Amino acid sequence: MKNFVGLALTLLVSLAAQATIRLPHLVGNHMVLQRNKPIHIWGWADAGEKVSVSFNNYNYLATANVKGEWGLQLPKMQAGGPYQMVLQGSNKIVLSDILIGDVWVCSGQSNMEFPLSIAKNADEEIRNANYPNIRLYTVNKTIALKPVDDTQGQWLTCNSETVANFSAIGYFFAREIQQKLHVPIGLIHASWGGTVVETWISTEGLAGEPTFAQSATQVAGLDTLSYNTTHRQQYAAWIANFQQQDTGTQNGQAIWAAPELNTADWKPINLPIIWEWTGIDDLWNMDGTVWFRKKITLTKADLQGNAMLSLGVIQNADVTYVNGIEVGRIPEAWGKYRSYAIPTSVLKEGENVIAVKVENYGGDGGFTDPAKNFYLKTASRKIDIAGEWQFKIGYKLTKSDRPAKEFGPNNAPTLLYNGMINPLTRYGIKGVLWYQGESNWFRGHQYRDLFPRLITDWRQKFKQDDFPFLYVQLANYQRKSATPYGSYWAEVREAQDRTLKLKNTGMVTAIDVGDAGNIHPKNKQAVGHRLVLLAEQQVYNLPVKGQEPRLASYQVKGDYILVNIKNAGDGLKANGEPGAFQIAGADQQFHWAQAKIVSKSTIKVYAKEVSAPVAVRYAWEDNPADANIYNSENLPLFPFRTDAWKGLSDNNTVDK
Repeated sequence: MKNFVGLALTLLVSLAAQATIRLPHLVGNHMVLQRNKPIHIWGWADAGEKVSVSFNNYNYLATANVKGEWGLQLPKMQAGGPYQMVLQGSNKIVLSDILIGDVWVCSGQSNMEFPLSIAKNADEEIRNANYPNIRLYTVNKTIALKPVDDTQGQWLTCNSETVANFSAIGYFFAREIQQKLHVPIGLIHASWGGTVVETWISTEGLAGEPTFAQSATQVAGLDTLSYNTTHRQQYAAWIANFQQQDTGTQNGQAIWAAPELNTADWKPINLPIIWEWTGIDDLWNMDGTVWFRKKITLTKADLQGNAMLSLGVIQNADVTYVNGIEVGRIPEAWGKYRSYAIPTSVLKEGENVIAVKVENYGGDGGFTDPAKNFYLKTASRKIDIAGEWQFKIGYKLTKSDRPAKEFGPNNAPTLLYNGMINPLTRYGIKGVLWYQGESNWFRGHQYRDLFPRLITDWRQKFKQDDFPFLYVQLANYQRKSATPYGSYWAEVREAQDRTLKLKNTGMVTAIDVGDAGNIHPKNKQAVGHRLVLLAEQQVYNLPVKGQEPRLASYQVKGDYILVNIKNAGDGLKANGEPGAFQIAGADQQFHWAQAKIVSKSTIKVYAKEVSAPVAVRYAWEDNPADANIYNSENLPLFPFRTDAWKGLSDNNTVDK
């Protein structure tokens, strides 16, 4: 009898659990619902269950279908709030602090993901970031073989505690727009650094695409378990071989960590920093192993207890020593803070040596945190260890052949659309902010098709007409070219420019606010402001001059070319002598050119090497560092070319 009663109770509890109404994480406390559009509220319940929704003094009723899905469309509302929403089924859910305003999706790769905490003037920006009418939602990073219907995020009110790890560009955009429009702004951030565009497009969106259409239809059946098993073994073998190449370690002994090591051939470096950002030739675009050393003088008072060494976040892996003794190591771990306890027995009165071996397997290498996170805390004081260190290269990686550690977002198309965008498609939005393209750098010509596909695909999936899609043209990056030559990055920028043929799209450029040594420039304020100007003009129809200048036409005039620019405002200007122009004759050989602004919107371009020019290019480089033409509103001239000659990426359909 006891067993029967227990079983019956279990069944009742189970049935009750099944009948409980459930909401997607997007529908929650502190959310912003899109103004001036029908409001869609949806969720799950037991099949046939009645669900009532009370909102803004009205009551609505829905019934879950055979799949347990229910949905309601509420009338349009104007900006305002806060409101409360009460949902009643077998259980009751009360949602509070709901605002009605504009909702923008922020998506792309690392420059959109780039958090406020490491942006320009980060400490001040975070300290002042208290905006209760801005709400933040971060979509958890998820790859999925099939489209999923929910995320794991939550809406947060924007303040100094919640905004630090949020998208800097998204925040700067929302802050300025909210202050100018005086309506609530909701940001849904769905980005993943280092990802290619095709992973953000659905299977349907890739239909007919020659490279990815077939593989997109096969994603649902992929065996990721077998993939991970094989690749983790390959990855471990690669890492082991990588570590064996380090000159600073011999026969398992860290000889470059020894306190008595002669460092006469070591070079100075200021830490903390990503080594590609230093301008040091030996570290330019270098992947491999770099050792760092610093001497610290300690007193007897410092030795009265254990110490703690803080090094912030390191890319990718490190092994850290004090006086030749290992005190900590962390293998490759994105965003992992290094904080190592140092026993008193390791330290000594007088001179002590800190040695850090940093392994970087690709991308930026070194120390990413600000100087305030670089210190040694002893029993008696906190010692600042930022500043001059010594460094020496232990191993230079000569080829990028590291196998994938496990199945990730770039292993197949559609994975991030399935996991991170599909769950958003039922939520009302104003538009999308997009910053991506660096990971498609080798396939700019192909990007001409893929990027418009993404925009069209999302619009079809969201079913909210041709909503505004505003995006950022790639920033300047890499060293300035010594000679005019083709550029992969310029071809991606051109593909982004050509995408403006789609209705209700807009682009701003970042070619003047990048960093030659850093693919993640810190000046996100300028990018956010330019997006605001564009949105004010194109989306909100405000009387602002938000269009950046661009090529309108050109005429060949004997030995020079006249370039006509639209959106010049009150007139073009150059910061110094106009630069970044190239000119070529019929032989298609480009030469650096001279340029003069000869009227409000006209530039004369010429070169002594080219007596009969036929084509001109501007800012057609990975890093057009001398591109300095602006309109009267201080907005930079978009890169352009007047020719249609074969590019570097014309035949590239897969990554290098």
